[in-house]
Amino acid sequence: MTRSYLYALLLPLLAACATLPAPSPTLTATVSQTANAELAAVGDAYWELQMGRYPTWATAMGDHRYDDRMTDPSEAAILAHQERLTALERRLLAIEPATLSTAETVTADILALELSQPRRAMACQSWRWSVDQLGGPHVGLAELARYHRVQAPADAWNLLTRYGLVRGLFDAHVANLRKGLAAGQTASKINVERVLRQLDELLATPVAQSPFVTEALAQLDRGGLDPDALQRDGTAWRAQLLGVVESSVYPGLTAYRDAIRDEVQPRAREGAGVASLPGGAACYEASIASTLGLDRAPDELHALGLAEVERIRARMETLAHAQGAPSADTWLAALNQRQDQHFESAEALLAYNTGLVQRAQAALPAAFGRLPKTPIEVTPIEAFRDKDAPAGYYYSAPEDGSRPAAYYVNTYQPETRPRYTMAALAFHEAVPGHHLQIALAAENKALPRFQREVGLTAFVEGWALYAEGLAGELGLYQTPEEELGALTYEMWRAVRLVVDTGLHARGWTRQQALDYLVAQTGKDPGEAANEIDRYIVWPGQALAYKVGQLEILRLREDARTRLGDRFDLRAFHDEVLAHGAVPLPTLDRLVTAWVGRQ
Repeated sequence: MTRSYLYALLLPLLAACATLPAPSPTLTATVSQTANAELAAVGDAYWELQMGRYPTWATAMGDHRYDDRMTDPSEAAILAHQERLTALERRLLAIEPATLSTAETVTADILALELSQPRRAMACQSWRWSVDQLGGPHVGLAELARYHRVQAPADAWNLLTRYGLVRGLFDAHVANLRKGLAAGQTASKINVERVLRQLDELLATPVAQSPFVTEALAQLDRGGLDPDALQRDGTAWRAQLLGVVESSVYPGLTAYRDAIRDEVQPRAREGAGVASLPGGAACYEASIASTLGLDRAPDELHALGLAEVERIRARMETLAHAQGAPSADTWLAALNQRQDQHFESAEALLAYNTGLVQRAQAALPAAFGRLPKTPIEVTPIEAFRDKDAPAGYYYSAPEDGSRPAAYYVNTYQPETRPRYTMAALAFHEAVPGHHLQIALAAENKALPRFQREVGLTAFVEGWALYAEGLAGELGLYQTPEEELGALTYEMWRAVRLVVDTGLHARGWTRQQALDYLVAQTGKDPGEAANEIDRYIVWPGQALAYKVGQLEILRLREDARTRLGDRFDLRAFHDEVLAHGAVPLPTLDRLVTAWVGRQ
């Protein structure tokens, strides 16, 4: 704001100086080089800060410098990190945009978005009240060993060092929750109940059978190390593993469980949405801006959702009538009763999804000039969290190539998983959805490291939803049932606009949101409940899908209209995916420039 004010003062003076000499080319080049170097330095500093701040994420990304550390979740550490990011933001704002190239301007846009997030996070202070069945500390901890690579003895000992820090990690989380209680900030009751059940199940598991031990031993086996032959101070690694899980991990989980049960649960909020929190309206506005990279009013998004629900419903009815069904709801009800539309076993469900990914991969060259080299595998969601997890999700591969990307599929109660929706899910989470977009960004070494790994949620999820529709254009839905499944999935994302704003801005109850979701999508009530409880704990995130998809579709149709026969779908997709997960206004600018070049 200060720089803009100074420019406003200088403009009249510059306009009056008609004879002002132009800057020399050498001076202009020097200024530009300085700006380029500063932008690169800020980007590198940002990535280094993130890796040091989140060491387990660094491990998952293939950066092993911090493999003996855990994130400090204390409020003091959170606030200190925010101050460091704010200092970087000031450096970024001091760079004159006119000195940057087109590619550098895109980098600056993404960096500005990332560095602005701490201010938005302060509006919610979710570390004080979030009790999260999907991304809580107990979930991340149970996954840790799976991504902690063990290729040498030092790696194995680093994992034990990490486990030794767990008790302190949970003590800090408990301290945060107590600060929230003192300020009237607390989690929604349903999320508390889900997390308590998860913690009780984890703690009821014998130490030797827990994921903390079994996954760690599996890592040693993959690394070719013997947990009994590997010794320190005369004690085998296996024995030390069991000891540290008993002395640090389980006590930490117990302290966390007890605090949530005894202190948080009795005061858990009845209201599902953040509107029932102090400052809840500001929190939701900040969450919308963080997810979309845009300022959008909840009422505007709610209305958009209702309009999309009506549009998609009409398409579902047309398809149902073409199949001789009196209505889409009648057809869906019949499909849900058909044995051939469900799975007899987890193995059958996994095999079917593997086939879907292979089907999509074979069709990709028709729509994309660039394809990722990173492999992807289909993996079941772990038993310790599958009851509360969505139908599927994607995990990217680390930069070191130590494991492939993963499309995680929920195999819990496979007989309840509808076959006719599986194609849309696979095309969203794997290809041409998340894996195509995220792996291409990660492999693009022309981009700064942070730009390959982070970016706008509305771009990432918008692309994946767009990919579901693109799959239809590529002929990947092979039956009318799969086509209907794709429409129910698009309907589900339209419903998200309605229920997310309903929960967090309009005072909807959980049951009200659940009833609306089931009525519009025909989803299994258990899966629908998992979805609603996800929206409760992650306010605003569910808005990203439809907003991003509609923007990509708008840009494509505008380009097609302007270019006519010169429009090349492959080239359009390559341009959209060439820069990482950019803000939507940046994408508009890039596609507009691409159309001009054509």
